[in-house]
Amino acid sequence: MNKMLIILRGAPSSGKSTIAKKIRDYDKKITWLKVDNFKPFFDDDNETIIDDVNDMALNSLDYLLDHGFSVVMEGIFQNPRYIQKAVDIAKNKNILSKVYLLDCSLNMLKERDRVREGVKEGCRKPLGDEKIEKLFNFVRSNPYPESIKLNTEELSLDQCVEIIKQNF
Repeated sequence: MNKMLIILRGAPSSGKSTIAKKIRDYDKKITWLKVDNFKPFFDDDNETIIDDVNDMALNSLDYLLDHGFSVVMEGIFQNPRYIQKAVDIAKNKNILSKVYLLDCSLNMLKERDRVREGVKEGCRKPLGDEKIEKLFNFVRSNPYPESIKLNTEELSLDQCVEIIKQNF
């Protein structure tokens, strides 16, 4: 398999992390880059850190691609400009990239938020309906024009994984 960049964008609970985990494979040098994992380096709930978080993720992407990895990069990408920056990094290295918008209804996102991994086990709290709705509306109103839409309510996450894999 040639090196590739897969970008998964969507509201919280849309299936980004679950799909990324299913695609990553260290033996095949496919890694998962979760943009939100950089937030704790700065501050957990401060929205002014988003640019620093995305810049750090882009630097990590550049490193991983330079070291022979394919990357599944996932995030909400509140500023779609960072999606284009990631695509440009791959393009400058002659690496194929595809951007997927994971979408489903607001009601489904709210329900998934209440039962997602970590919540049931008591390790984390749900984001809450208000925050889910805010981010859902933000993603919807700030599209990345070249996204391939996958409805994770109509398709199973395994079906989404297969569609993504078929595109490479």
